[in-house]
Amino acid sequence: MGFFDFFTNQSQQELKNFNQLFLDLQKDFPDLEEKDLIVSSCIAGLLARIAYVDFHLDPEEIRKIDSLIQEWNFNSNIDSSLLANMAITHIKEMAGLENHLYVHPLNDYLSSDDKFKVLQSLFLVAASDGNVDAVESEEIRIICKGLNLSNQHFVAARAGVAKFIGALK
Repeated sequence: MGFFDFFTNQSQQELKNFNQLFLDLQKDFPDLEEKDLIVSSCIAGLLARIAYVDFHLDPEEIRKIDSLIQEWNFNSNIDSSLLANMAITHIKEMAGLENHLYVHPLNDYLSSDDKFKVLQSLFLVAASDGNVDAVESEEIRIICKGLNLSNQHFVAARAGVAKFIGALK
């Protein structure tokens, strides 16, 4: 399935906003395979989405996104700092997009272990400002379902940041 095949039923504005990160990445790294472009833009988009789901972008969340993208090491040809900056630049545009725009393409390319790693990364971004808000946790739960992972995956990923969960403080 091609990247754009998945999106034939989406609104034009939604597609424009989502595709912009993919297209910017493709423009800056024209030699990358489509799979690398899709995986990196979707994961970067999800990280940015969680950081901004509460409509506040903390400097610690930005630093955490940058460090997580470096850890993911999508492809040695991708400049992780540039990808992180692209995601942050498009963060407000992507905030209102539906999760399925990010998660369905990942289901085609990632193993269950890698999808669990995505959940862990999302919780690390949520916790980076010192508190995992209920809205962040619930958004990650929705993403977990979209990634076809179980509630046990969600609970295990959340346990990694238990001391930052606002409802437990």
